Formats: sequence, structure tokens, C-alpha cells
Amino acid sequence: MSFDAIQHLIKSVMGLDPESIGAETIKRIVHRRMVAVDIKEMAEYFSFLEGSSDEMQSLINEITVPETWFFRDHEPFKVLSNHVKNLKLHGNGQRLKFLSVPCSTGEEPYSIAMVLRDIGLSINDFKIDAVDISTKVLDKARKGVYGENSFRGKDVSFRDKYFDRQDKSYAISDEIKKTVRFHKHNILTDNFMLGAGPYNVIFCRNLLIYFDYETKCKVLETLHNVMGKQGLLFLGHAETGRMPAGMFEPIRKPGSFAYCKVDGASVDKRVREPVFASYQTGSAVPQAAKKTTTKQSSQPANLVALKVERKNLDQPRASMTTDEWVETIQGLADQGRLKEALRECDKLIEAVPDSAQAYYLKGVVLLAFDVGPEAVDAFKKAVYLDPKHYQSLIHLSVLAEEQGDLRASENFRARADRLRNNGHDVDH
Repeated sequence: MSFDAIQHLIKSVMGLDPESIGAETIKRIVHRRMVAVDIKEMAEYFSFLEGSSDEMQSLINEITVPETWFFRDHEPFKVLSNHVKNLKLHGNGQRLKFLSVPCSTGEEPYSIAMVLRDIGLSINDFKIDAVDISTKVLDKARKGVYGENSFRGKDVSFRDKYFDRQDKSYAISDEIKKTVRFHKHNILTDNFMLGAGPYNVIFCRNLLIYFDYETKCKVLETLHNVMGKQGLLFLGHAETGRMPAGMFEPIRKPGSFAYCKVDGASVDKRVREPVFASYQTGSAVPQAAKKTTTKQSSQPANLVALKVERKNLDQPRASMTTDEWVETIQGLADQGRLKEALRECDKLIEAVPDSAQAYYLKGVVLLAFDVGPEAVDAFKKAVYLDPKHYQSLIHLSVLAEEQGDLRASENFRARADRLRNNGHDVDH
């Protein structure tokens, strides 16, 4: 019971869903801290933890293990560059504001700063706030000294431009360092970065994967509140599954996992994504589906009804081309007519059994009903029929990671990345 109480306390403080990293991992970290403070009984450690903010901070520092590097994934930074150029072209000359949370050891906010300098912005044109809950990573970020592991990929030319060599390490230049302000803050607090925004762009990558759906929604609402009109949000590739409705819409930039703020009529229509968003971006739930799945369901309650409705399918539409049929399914999903969309998927599969696209569409619609296992089967069939079906591979990677199968997730992601890097058409 004492360990369960510790897990609950950790979740209440930092939002961590124990299942995201595993109870055994948390238990090992707790035992290390018990040794460090010379406490042998877990019940005693729980009492100590409850009454010591310093020990809670030490535990948080142990739990938040950084894994990042400069210009991680590259595509988001390309989109950032183009977005900022557009803001400067159509803006009113006001100072642009950027937020990186969690900023970890600083590679991400410093990468943002390098992008902004490369496109010609002066240090007075922008402000970057970098936030993390771990004091340990913030200390390293403020120092700005990095080893080889922070520089990955083929192109590290930025290192020669913005870093000074120090033996086997690299120190970021004062020019870049002074553009970033680091803050120790908890994104779950009600006053998170109150008065610091509104932010034009927020990077919040690889944080939401550690939260349950309720906490994820709370964090996204917080980010929505501190973001300015037409703001842009970048998430990690594994975080684009179930999104609460009415706050963010994905943009048409595959591989960027970027979202624009939904704020009534203020959303910039130039970057709005079609409602069937995952068809372009790899998001695990289409926009229309998000409107019907704002609460997480532990049981696929809709599945029984769906199976009943599938028994009496009409004959396939012989007069339709496959492309027209695909558009019909997307249109139904856009309108929230998900059961009809699923029926049309089955009709299309009956008419064209070797259509990878039909199985892919079926998988996306099934996700809207929280029927993950059937969705996985559909995406796997799509990949079997078309091994180069990029979007299905992305979905399989996300779903495998959600189930804790990191090896399978990495394999699917690697296959998708090879397609993208080899110049294959990944938009389908």
C-alpha cells in the first residue's frame, strides 16, 4: 500500500501515469532514493516524501531522464522556420514569443533560437521561455555545454557556427545562450507561466505520452490558454492520438506533428487541415472522431453495436471509382457519421479486397470508437497489401508505443522513416 501511495503522490504532483514507464521502474527509483536518504521502510519514506519538498524534487529529478538532441526530428524546425517567416511578413512588428516545455537539457530551445537567428531575426525580435520541472536538467541547460550525443544526424554544420569547442565538449555561444530564459515550473499548476505569454509557438514534445487522457486534456487546455491567436503547437509523433475537441487542429505538414490553435473564427484558414486530419498527418484519430471521444473509455462499448450493423451491408457501389469511394468515406467521417463511414469501408473492402487504402481508412474510423485491437489489425492488413503505406506504419508505431511495446514501435517508426528519407510519397 505504501508504494501505491507513493505512485499516487507522484501522479498528483507531476502528472506521471505509472503505466507510462512501468511500476517496476518507479520502484527502482524509489529504492535508490531510500538508500540516498538512509530510509529502509517504504512507509517511512512515503511520510518523509510527503513532508519534504526537497526530497520530492530529488525524486522528480531521478524520474525525468533526459533524451534529446539538437534539431531532433528536423521537420518541426523546417515548419517553424516557414511559420515565423510568414508571421514576420504579415505581422505587426511585435516581439515574437516561444515556449519550450519540457525543455530538458536545453537542446530544443537553443535549436529554436538558432532557427530564428538563421532566418534573420535579431535577439530583440523574439523571446524564448524554456520550462522544466527538473532542476537537474535545468542546471545543465543553463550551462550550455554538450557532448557528442547531443549532435546526431548527418548535418551538424550549426555546431561550427554556434558552438565553441572545449576539449571533448561544445559550449553554446553567448549569442544564442542569452536568447533563452530557463524556468523551473510545473505545467499542472493553475498559474503556469501566467502573464508570460501569449506565445506564438509552443513546443511540447514527448511529454503527453506520460499522462493519462484526463491529464493530457488538462495540459492541452493550459497550453491553449497561454497561446496567442493563430498560435502553433508542436507535439511528439507518439502524442497525436486522442486529442480533445475544439482546441487544436493539425496542419498539412506531414512529419511535423504541428497543430494550430482553434479560437473561434481566428483560426488561420491558410493552415487549416481537412477534418479527416490523420489522412495527412498521422494523427491517430480523425478530427470528426475527436468530437465524439472526449472521454476515455475503458471498454469498447460501441463495438457490439457496430458488429450488429455490419451484418446487413448493402451491395458495393459499382458506379464509384476507388478514389471517389475514399472521398465519400472521408466526407462521412468529417460530418461525424462514423458508423456510416465504417460501413462504407467494409463495402469498399468487399469490392476491392486488395485495397490498402480501404483498410487504412477502416483503421482510422475504428480508432474513433476506441477499438484499438481491431484498428491495429486493419493497419497491419494495409501494410501487408502495401509495405510502403507510410500512414499505416505511423499509426502502428503510435499504437505499439501506447501499449508499451517499444521495440515494435521503433520498428514501425524506422520503416516509416526509411520511406520518407528515401523520397517515397508518404502522403497517400
